[in-house]
Amino acid sequence: MTTTNRTDVAIVGGGMVGTATALACLARGLAVTLVEPGSIRDAASYGNAGVISRGSLFPVAGPGMLKKLPRYALNRDVAIRVDYGSLLAVMPWALAFVRRCNEASVREAAAALDPLCAAAYDEHWRLAGELGVQHLIMRRGWVKLYRSEEAFLGAALEREILSQYKVGFEVIDGAELPQFEPALKRRYAKAVWHTETGSVRDPGGLVQAYEAAAAERGATLVRARARTIVQDGDGAKVLLEGGGEVSARTVVIAAGAAAHDLTRTMGYRLPLAAERGYHRHFADAGEHKLSRPIHDTGGSYVVAPMNAGLRLLSGVELARRDAPANLSQITAVETDARQTVAMGESVEPAPWHGSRPSTPDGMPVIGRAPRHPHVVFAFGHGHIGLSTGPITGKLVSEIVTGSPTSVPVAPFSPTRF
Repeated sequence: MTTTNRTDVAIVGGGMVGTATALACLARGLAVTLVEPGSIRDAASYGNAGVISRGSLFPVAGPGMLKKLPRYALNRDVAIRVDYGSLLAVMPWALAFVRRCNEASVREAAAALDPLCAAAYDEHWRLAGELGVQHLIMRRGWVKLYRSEEAFLGAALEREILSQYKVGFEVIDGAELPQFEPALKRRYAKAVWHTETGSVRDPGGLVQAYEAAAAERGATLVRARARTIVQDGDGAKVLLEGGGEVSARTVVIAAGAAAHDLTRTMGYRLPLAAERGYHRHFADAGEHKLSRPIHDTGGSYVVAPMNAGLRLLSGVELARRDAPANLSQITAVETDARQTVAMGESVEPAPWHGSRPSTPDGMPVIGRAPRHPHVVFAFGHGHIGLSTGPITGKLVSEIVTGSPTSVPVAPFSPTRF
């Protein structure tokens, strides 16, 4: 049984958002307890493309999604797979998602996310430098690849919005791509190089470094799973599975996809889906090594150079967190990706899979819980949790201490649902 003396801040969740929040609160002189049941390999902070993107302003829900919905619903498109056994669980989220598939919603999300993403890379670089792990981050941008002129023109809205917010990118003609990225085997019509973007060569290692630094700076680590959170006078308590509790003046929920079930025990019904993703590492067998992450928009996969090899990531699977793994997407994209880059044998026995915490509007949930004044929500980052984790941690530390936030957080309020 774990019972701690009251701390200033108890953080539930030890992924990128949780560990960054711990470091930011410690920097403000607060006593911190970090509650995390598992290893980083279980978290979405581990299984991602490692991209720290200035241009991640776009929700998954976009106007182009509507015409593809029948294919998605029938699992005839590798980009999105629906686990039919999870249909009842994901249906409310899916209906809200469909209502956001329009240009106005995309522009609304971009306006809200722009300040957050604009601060993301600098905060990562500052924190990594402070902890001596900048060698894990490289800044060579990342590339979106288009197989046809039609596909490139179909993404015109995205480029218009990037230009509106002065996000750096360059359009590369297909004929110039072999010189720009010699590792590419496939021919493409066009590419967009996102120049103001970094990438992490070991996302799990970076989060582990942040957790270790938090412990070295005085944070208490509790290896347990939170069962619920209750009011406790002028603070709150984290009640743990198996007994025990952690008492704090403020509790921060940064539990990723697990925040859905945890907040339900507190009486909230937030539209948070477990958007599952898969990846697998392969040896880089090319004469020319891939120098930056690439996103093949036609094939619906990402290949990112990592310390462990080439990390191949497939599309979205809508499923309960506890649904059995289905390897159909990662298997399909492996066949296609081998025509794009020279991938050798897999360097691990089986693909990884995990759940991203995603909202229908593509924006995170950051702010005080509406009916629990001593609880702060910090989850729902979807595909940008690794990217915006450190700036989110800084924002949460500002909310906890009652300081002005360095980035507007009103659009991310949990009261919007």
